[in-house]
Amino acid sequence: MPAAVLARLARLDYTPYAFVAPIVLLLLAISVYPALYAIWLATTDATLLRLARAQFVGAANLVRMAGDPVFLAGIWKTIRWDAVVVLTELGLALPMALFLDLRFRGRGLVRAIVVMPYIIPPAVTALMWIYMFDGSFGVVNDLLVRAGVLAQPVSWLSDPTGAFSITAAAMIWAGTPLMAIILLAVLQTVPKELYEAATVDGANAWHRFRHVSLPQLVPTILFLLLLRTIWMSNHIDMIFIMTRGGPGFSNYTEALYAFMTVQQFEIGYASAVAVALAAILLLASAFYVRHLAASVLNR
Repeated sequence: MPAAVLARLARLDYTPYAFVAPIVLLLLAISVYPALYAIWLATTDATLLRLARAQFVGAANLVRMAGDPVFLAGIWKTIRWDAVVVLTELGLALPMALFLDLRFRGRGLVRAIVVMPYIIPPAVTALMWIYMFDGSFGVVNDLLVRAGVLAQPVSWLSDPTGAFSITAAAMIWAGTPLMAIILLAVLQTVPKELYEAATVDGANAWHRFRHVSLPQLVPTILFLLLLRTIWMSNHIDMIFIMTRGGPGFSNYTEALYAFMTVQQFEIGYASAVAVALAAILLLASAFYVRHLAASVLNR
């Protein structure tokens, strides 16, 4: 190495790098290495029974996915979960945030109550909704039968549409508070002078929301839509606990399919499904940020 380069390296202050090094090493250990290992597994025939003897198969898992009806149907089912849950969460969170931004007695208590569904563990939430809609002893069936709405109890989770609707409702109930609190935090950063000036100019509540609040919220809403879509696409626990993706394969998402494939010890194919899901999300996110979000923000 040339002496000039060595002298330049000797003059560098390595203190900042020393402070950053632990987090870099942590990210390499918990993010980069597992991701690279998953990509490698996706090109093998690895199973949990013979992981050490896995053979490289190249694109064989990709070819298998192209003809796998469960995987192909799972793409659209994942999109369905994302669209229904994320858009409904936004539709509920926005008016909730606007309400929580108002001044009224007991506002702090109401805010604390609103956030409670989000802090309940997903497994507990799933069990709560199962007990509510169970076909034998669920409280919803009991109330509807007593009210005369139903002649006999209904097995809600045994029907594809019912299982999807109830699981989606549970996810919406648990996820809406987070979106509402984030939107509320943004609303509280809007200068009150803007609302006062709009009121003086004769703007009503709708005009103040349309021309003052909404422009401030749009960047955060776009970010939340992207973030929640990524989270929902990788969501497993509540779907697995409530329905196992059933009945049959009717509510399988790609993430759940990868998880269930691991249960069958096919870790190579499961890794291929997970990598394919990550690639789809990466491409969709890049398109969203580059085109859709950019076009809205540049108006």
